[in-house]
Amino acid sequence: MRNGDTQQSVVVDAPITIGNWSPKNDSRSYRGPVTLDTALTRSSNTIPVRLSQSFGRDKIADTARLMGIRSNILVTRALPLGVAEVTVLDMTSAYAAFANGGKQATGYAVLEIKNSLGEVIYDRRKDEPPARQLVDTQYVADLNFMLSHVVEFGTGRRAQLDFTVAAGKTGTTQAYRDAWFMGYTGKYVAGVWFGRDDFTSTRRMTGGSLPAMTWK
Repeated sequence: MRNGDTQQSVVVDAPITIGNWSPKNDSRSYRGPVTLDTALTRSSNTIPVRLSQSFGRDKIADTARLMGIRSNILVTRALPLGVAEVTVLDMTSAYAAFANGGKQATGYAVLEIKNSLGEVIYDRRKDEPPARQLVDTQYVADLNFMLSHVVEFGTGRRAQLDFTVAAGKTGTTQAYRDAWFMGYTGKYVAGVWFGRDDFTSTRRMTGGSLPAMTWK
């Protein structure tokens, strides 16, 4: 993991209103000018919303699809905060691309198929095309560096591993209905989701609590 210039770009954590919607940080406070690294590490909600106003929310949906999200993504004001229904498998595959140096990492179950004679008629390692490079390695390195800080210093501290560096991101949906932790090391990627099947709220569970601890 490297330290490049991208994560040192300064953005402003301050109140923002779009129509009748005003996203707030979980702490209900604002830090003013911060680096992208700090904004991601501390899960500042106003930053991605403010950035999306400049480059467009459509690009968020396009990038999510590029990284392997197959769920239907609605482009809404809250999309920069991750407000979209996505399966755990899709999310894990998308984060696997970060761990894979920006290369496609689609989840799969079948490694090999043999016929009744014991002959191999499908071998995934040989029969599937090489993984595509989805994102430039420099940008992935910057993102991996920042996501490692989420685990080291930020909202994902409970996922810290004693034996290797880990990177990841916590997620908590509105009214505490869902809590996520998506994390990876140099060799493994895993996604953890907690929630209720009837869509009711949890007891104020956040992604940095049970999901991060379960991932660890």
